[in-house]
Amino acid sequence: MSPLTGVRIAVTRAGERNLAVASPLRAAGATVHEVPLTRIESLDQAALHLAVAVLTSYNWVLLTSVNAVEHLARAITPTSAHFLRTRKLAVVGPATASAAEALEWRATLVPERFAAESLVDAMSSRADVDGARMLYPCAQASRDVLPNGLRSLGAIVDVVHVYRSAPDPAGQAQLRTLATAGALDLITVAGPSVVDALLDALPAEYARRLPVACIGPVTARAARLAGFPVKVESSAATAEGLVRSIVAAFAPLR
Repeated sequence: MSPLTGVRIAVTRAGERNLAVASPLRAAGATVHEVPLTRIESLDQAALHLAVAVLTSYNWVLLTSVNAVEHLARAITPTSAHFLRTRKLAVVGPATASAAEALEWRATLVPERFAAESLVDAMSSRADVDGARMLYPCAQASRDVLPNGLRSLGAIVDVVHVYRSAPDPAGQAQLRTLATAGALDLITVAGPSVVDALLDALPAEYARRLPVACIGPVTARAARLAGFPVKVESSAATAEGLVRSIVAAFAPLR
């Protein structure tokens, strides 16, 4: 018997990134419902274009999501592309690093753990942070941990909000139908914004009893604060790590 045979899981990431979780879960025997709860909406890009126009004034570019890479790539001109390759690049997470590498943006620094706190820790031991100017394109609701931590080290950090994670009403309606029908054993959660979307989608009584599987401790903390029982917390903040943790959580029950 496959390790997840009979386990019914809603995978809530949007678009192609859903497949990195959904496909291996199906291969492990799970019944998977792909239910994107959020969608990415671009914000006004004027501030990003202004920053790109003066890219030579920055010592570092900070990238913490694939969406940030994609938005920066759309703002880059042939001239600024050359300058970007000469800036120091700090990247959080393997998916973000891969997206940057696909554009031939070579990372100067990738912390061992895929979290903002780890990047601050890694920067703290460097001699080229104090006084350095850094560009940080990110989501509107991004935590202040990274910019505040780097500022405490003496860096000048320009935060540019380039996108936001917005609820997906169709996905929320689909999840509500599955939950009220008792058709789910687990819901994957890839970020705090998905926790908010879950709360919007589900009646309170379901939100308190439906187990969730979270990528990383930040998301798990947000889920617990919202009242969701966290059955799985992946120590590796990657799709592969989440799948391994889900399989491990259900394996003792088989």
